[in-house]
Amino acid sequence: MILGVFTHGCQLAVAPRRPWRAAAARALALGAILWAASAPAAAQHSTRAEEIQAQREKKKAEVQPEENTPAERVLNTMRDKRVLERITEGYRGINLVFGGLATGQGFAMGPRYQRNYLADGNLALRMSARGSVAQAYLLDAEISLPRLANDHLHLGVFAQNRNFPRIGYYGPGPDSLKSNRTHYRLEDVLVEGQFIVKPTRRLNLGVTSGLLHVNTGPGNYADTLARTEDVFTPAQVAGIDNQTSFLRHTAFVEFNYLDNPGGPRSGGYYVARFTYFDDRDLKLHDFRQLHLEAQQYIPFFNARRVIALRARTVMSMENGASSVPFYLQPSLGGPYDLRGFRAYRFHDDNHIAVNAEYRWESFTGLEMAIFADAGKVTPKRSQLNFHNLESSVGFGLRFNLRNNVFMRIDTGFSHEGFQVWLKFSGPFEDRR
Repeated sequence: MILGVFTHGCQLAVAPRRPWRAAAARALALGAILWAASAPAAAQHSTRAEEIQAQREKKKAEVQPEENTPAERVLNTMRDKRVLERITEGYRGINLVFGGLATGQGFAMGPRYQRNYLADGNLALRMSARGSVAQAYLLDAEISLPRLANDHLHLGVFAQNRNFPRIGYYGPGPDSLKSNRTHYRLEDVLVEGQFIVKPTRRLNLGVTSGLLHVNTGPGNYADTLARTEDVFTPAQVAGIDNQTSFLRHTAFVEFNYLDNPGGPRSGGYYVARFTYFDDRDLKLHDFRQLHLEAQQYIPFFNARRVIALRARTVMSMENGASSVPFYLQPSLGGPYDLRGFRAYRFHDDNHIAVNAEYRWESFTGLEMAIFADAGKVTPKRSQLNFHNLESSVGFGLRFNLRNNVFMRIDTGFSHEGFQVWLKFSGPFEDRR
């Protein structure tokens, strides 16, 4: 009886398990079917991922490192080995200088001795000599007391001797002909004293006074190029048949807030200079000149790009019947203003010039630029305006050393052709 009840109870307890086992069996079977169905898709997905990864590895293996151009390799090597720094830094104040002569005199170089901090920084001394294969040379020396009155006063003496046997001349006026190209030799000696007051760090007020002796004569250019005195007469060109000496007195005011004068990227430079030339020998060339110039630099993109602007004019004023000798007339053409024209292409008593450049840093030590120039010369001050300007456009490369322009190559185009200029100074640093 008891066993029967127990057995009956067991049967009652086991009976509900049979449908659960069936459900479990059905679930296992369904899972197996789903796994079997998904296995090809998973395998396909795995195969596709492997193909993508294989393609990536193949492309990675095929990619070659970017190769620099030969010019870039040379520049990078010079930068890494500090070649230019080693040349220009020198030793104990003695180093090499490049350029500095008038345009057209050939590649120039020479030694320079410069000490700026003698006598506890109160005395500066500089001397240099440079020459070219065209037999041009420049000798100069300067001694100064630059830090008087708590850096507010500068006194100095400057001397210079130049001999340039290849100065170009095309005749006076804005309508001079390109076919009238001639050349002459310019020799001069200058000795002057300097007195400069510096009320603030950016403002300079000064006067200079000294003796300038000038001599002109036949140049040593190729025989195919005519000499100036053989083409133009004294009636056409003042001062071509005689030389003289001048007492030269200059007063100037200069405001300079450039971030780096040797390679500016922001700021401005403004100067007004008035010079009186007193003809001591002939009394034929007494005159005055007013020079006005403004430069402005506008940086953007973290100063990696710069818009550089410059405008300048030179106005001459004769005393009575005196005239401005041709070798002291302002000129246009060459690497500092109208870069699409030959050097000294236009001469006259007055001139006006404007320049605009867009500069950008290509890589460390190299800056590229595109530029536009315009200007003209006139016999009368009243004709100084923006009508009938000569113009040129072009592009350039600027090589920097310690953030200063060490060398530049500019190529300019005009209606008279194109010119390529290699200079060791900035485009707005007129060394004439």
